[in-house]
Amino acid sequence: MPFLTDLGPQQPVTTTPSLVPGTLRRISVIDTHQTEPGGSDVTLRGRDVVARASGVEVLDQVELRAHLTDRVIDAIDIVGAVDDDRLTALTGNRVGPGFRSAVTRVVPADAARASLLHLLLDDWAGAALVSGYALMAEAATRGDEERLPVSVTDNLAPICAGFAHDAFMVTYAQSNGVIPTVLGPVAPALDALRDVEPLRPHGMRRHRRIDLRPGDADSAEFDAHFRDSHVDGDGTETIVHEYTVAGVVDVSARTIVSVDARVHVLPWQECPSAITSALRIRGMALSDLRHRIKGELVGTSTCTHLNDTLRCLGDLDALLEARLRLDDV
Repeated sequence: MPFLTDLGPQQPVTTTPSLVPGTLRRISVIDTHQTEPGGSDVTLRGRDVVARASGVEVLDQVELRAHLTDRVIDAIDIVGAVDDDRLTALTGNRVGPGFRSAVTRVVPADAARASLLHLLLDDWAGAALVSGYALMAEAATRGDEERLPVSVTDNLAPICAGFAHDAFMVTYAQSNGVIPTVLGPVAPALDALRDVEPLRPHGMRRHRRIDLRPGDADSAEFDAHFRDSHVDGDGTETIVHEYTVAGVVDVSARTIVSVDARVHVLPWQECPSAITSALRIRGMALSDLRHRIKGELVGTSTCTHLNDTLRCLGDLDALLEARLRLDDV
């Protein structure tokens, strides 16, 4: 079956906002490369920076490397860490349903303060799910997609807007016995990733950027970007999912005052209908975002990948704390 194209929105982000002095930026990148059958190598990187008049200062950075077999962690290390074996307790865990709860048990202090390490581990479950696209793309290129049992296609819905009972993807899979593979637009290069090595062929990348702009004692603006991308055998990087979310946070109450989510690239025509679900986080405390979104933003009025992006706005709490520390210096 050939790739399908132009089903969902195709308007890639082409630029990264400038880092004006006083802006705090958190960036995360999760790269997944398939190795032996069923195996994968994963590199997870995160960095916090602040823009000053004299240049950009790195406040914190973390890099993890892991190997998985059938999405179960065989080995995981914090690069450059000495005598830090906190993550060995994650060995043997499957990066999928239940993994985020395991992360909270293993690194509770990091979860509580919304650290870079926690963001990488928390977002890994979603990245692992999407990484299956690389295998689907290879199979579509060869024309030998795996046939799905009827029981599987019947149970695809109703996870999110793109998986509604009458959505194109679900009805196509039920009629043809395979999940269609969509080819997204070519991924424009982003300034935020200029110092990250290119993704290797057949790799998947999940990239996030969260900016907290200079504000006053009462409020501050934020801007977030999320992209899942894939590199084919010829080295061409295309986008699978892409959103941006901007808004205002109440500095003292640590709550979301306003939010504006925008769709850029999604695979299915039904997916954009979920965008208004982002408005439900208005008034939510930053510290409650991950928990409340998991319980309240569910079903076909929402999008799994938009929800993950909204969850990560909880990290604004850590950026606000960093700003307070910098003000005290």
